[in-house]
Amino acid sequence: MIFYKNLKKHPKTKEKNLMFSIFDEGVVSNKDDYVCQPCQCKNFYNLTYVDGALKTGIGFKPFAVMEDYEGPERHLVDLSDSVDKVCGMWLNRWYSDNLKRHTYSLFVIDSQNKLWGIPLVNEYNFFVVPQYDLPSYPTYQCFYRVNNKDASLFFTSSGMIAFLSGLNGKYQNVPPMISCAVHYDNFFGITNTNQNTLVYTKNKNLLEWDDSASKTIEFLDNVGTFNMVITFNDYVYLFREFGITKLSIYTANDDFSFTHLYRSPSKIYENTVCVCGDRIFFATRDGLYAFNGNSVSKIAEEYDVYFKNLENEKAAVACLNGKFYFATRCNFNDGIKVGCENGEYVNNALFELDIETFSLNLCRGVDVQKILPIDSPFMNELCVCFNSVYTQRLGYLDYSGTIFGDETEKSWTSFETDLNAKGKRKKIKEIVLTTHFPCTLTIVSDEETKMYSFDASDKEQRQKACIYGRNFQFIFSTQQQCYIQKPMIVYDVLS
Repeated sequence: MIFYKNLKKHPKTKEKNLMFSIFDEGVVSNKDDYVCQPCQCKNFYNLTYVDGALKTGIGFKPFAVMEDYEGPERHLVDLSDSVDKVCGMWLNRWYSDNLKRHTYSLFVIDSQNKLWGIPLVNEYNFFVVPQYDLPSYPTYQCFYRVNNKDASLFFTSSGMIAFLSGLNGKYQNVPPMISCAVHYDNFFGITNTNQNTLVYTKNKNLLEWDDSASKTIEFLDNVGTFNMVITFNDYVYLFREFGITKLSIYTANDDFSFTHLYRSPSKIYENTVCVCGDRIFFATRDGLYAFNGNSVSKIAEEYDVYFKNLENEKAAVACLNGKFYFATRCNFNDGIKVGCENGEYVNNALFELDIETFSLNLCRGVDVQKILPIDSPFMNELCVCFNSVYTQRLGYLDYSGTIFGDETEKSWTSFETDLNAKGKRKKIKEIVLTTHFPCTLTIVSDEETKMYSFDASDKEQRQKACIYGRNFQFIFSTQQQCYIQKPMIVYDVLS
């Protein structure tokens, strides 16, 4: 018997493993697919990176007030019987001579411009108090000191309303400010009737405003109108449509000098100017910037792709506990609609950025109208009100991955990758991971798409796979809680 040699050539294969260790490094969405590493993140939402694992991200819990100053008990706040729509909110604070401490409440305005007060500490259960019928929506609100007492001032188109030690009064002769500040012996303000002019006076008691005692400085340059006046690092800064101007005050009466520090190529969104520690953050159509009192630098460029070249006049910002919060309109460019994106919306994302590292926690699919930091001796929370679906509700930010108990859609997407074997065909044959909650891995190749589901377990799971292609994209998703560790893709490179 004669045996012939088998001359048929079989393709050589080489097994490789791909570890998704990038879970602890954040998103790099501003780069091209083939520039990034195979396991880097192109897009994610409603998730966060902690300790090398993919975990549940931002959520919102119902707004609740303290039962007393000592205990943890809280009363839930239900505005449905009083407020038809939350159109704005502000913090109120004054010193109580009886309690010998500062007292805090929340001002909420409805669609009829009625102002309601919500005590933040209420031992008798939750209640709202009608405070005032404002003649129009406020142009500006601020804390102030009048006659050595705390006051909350609301500026409207027909005068100023002052809340002072539980009393209130209307002062029609005060101009409708959109921003104001006190620096040493001078009051500075910007009015909504002439935003090219800075108003200043040495009379800091606004209850006794006298037009004849105030003076103005008009700017006829091309840096744009004034949007905000801020005292920062012992100077007064004017944030304008297209730049920043520094005001220096000398000892001589009315002796000022102005220095134009920065000229922006794009409009500065006035609602995004926010003091964050030793810097001031703001946004333009080109992205996010930081100002240190002398110069401006671009920050968080890796996230520009989300909101660059979008109109964000209705964006909202706040800073609390070393985090910068930015509610904005984003374009995720993935062909998917999440949460509020299924209807009409103003903003569809909330960014939480660490002010030092710029690491990102991103909430998608919720239309946030305004964010308000509440930093008091007994409460440290970020309060939120909404457009669209939740217009009658107030909430606190938390990390539950839910909006008032409803789970959010959560997703992590890699770049499209050739798995470091350009032009070669690959076969993915096994998926290994640990997930404490059910999740799905979708693998998209240039040849086919397959989904693999995993149950909750605290043990490592292995699942056989069979998907061919030259380029791949990996998408982890869930509509429940999330805790995914050390996913590994086992694949062969075919010659």
